[in-house]
Amino acid sequence: MAYNASTVVNPPIPYVGGIPGGLKVGTQIIINATLPYHENQFSINLQCGPNLNPKSNTALHFNPRPNEGCIVRDSLQHHSWGAEERHGGCPINKGQPFEIIILCQMNHYKVSVNGRHFCDFRHRIDRNHVNTLTVEGGVQVNSIRFDGHGGHHHGHHGHHHGHGVGGFIGNVVGGAIKAAMGPPSYPAGQVHPPPPSGGAPGQPMYNPPVPLTTQIPGGFYPGRMIFISGVPNFNASRFTINLQCGPYEGSDIALHCDMRLRVGGDMNVIVRNSCQGGGWGAEERHSPYFPFMPNANFDMIIMAEGNQFKIAVNNQHLLEFYHRLQPLTRIDTLLVKGDLRLTQVRIQ
Repeated sequence: MAYNASTVVNPPIPYVGGIPGGLKVGTQIIINATLPYHENQFSINLQCGPNLNPKSNTALHFNPRPNEGCIVRDSLQHHSWGAEERHGGCPINKGQPFEIIILCQMNHYKVSVNGRHFCDFRHRIDRNHVNTLTVEGGVQVNSIRFDGHGGHHHGHHGHHHGHGVGGFIGNVVGGAIKAAMGPPSYPAGQVHPPPPSGGAPGQPMYNPPVPLTTQIPGGFYPGRMIFISGVPNFNASRFTINLQCGPYEGSDIALHCDMRLRVGGDMNVIVRNSCQGGGWGAEERHSPYFPFMPNANFDMIIMAEGNQFKIAVNNQHLLEFYHRLQPLTRIDTLLVKGDLRLTQVRIQ
């Protein structure tokens, strides 16, 4: 299995992957596959989350059943299926390659099979909530391609490409992200180095290797920010971001962020902690949402305030972590490791 820009090749089934850039009007999902002779059905699902059992809310469930001569279309909300739509026959034959194209439009999904329009399916769930594509059943998928506003050909945002991360992360010097994170608050009586001006941002690192250990020149202080863009691997289990007091194993860790997509009993959890003198502190696990998905680009900003770190992902505030280790200037190393590909890292 390989992942290149907005194409997934020969994925294992069940496939669960993020939709790069989200689902927008004009987004196309093109699936080339074959249903073996000994299999009876499969499904393609546009979901509002990655869970398969119990299934996340599903805006479009597209379920070809050649033995029954139909393709069932439906939606799932709060574990309850809606009204099935079955008309149109089943132009998919066992043992023969086929292509399905799902085009998101303002009021409905438009689906074609083998180059011919097959059906429209009106939106029952707001398309803005859809962030995951799943494929289940006995199908053999050759490729999945994302085109349109969120994909390869018309991706003017471009930030899910390894070479085109400039969209959100490269241009932010305050604007929306500072609004999302709020102004830095300085404790009374403390003097800090002034944060770098917007005219002299740090030099970005493009496509750095993972694991990445890099120096934070001048340490941390209120107003300092780290920008991290990356893509969790197709089968990602976890990845970790540490702000450390030194580059070595065993260095004190001021902020340990462990993104757990699937680790033992943990699924879609962000564990935060600190480590001093070899001893871990108390874990913090609550977050209002989990923004990371396999194959889907993320843009993260970690900003220091006087009494806490603030973290935003994809232009939305995510969480805070109160400082346990002082002074912040001890923090001189960024470590990123785990199941992801980094596209850009910048310290400002």
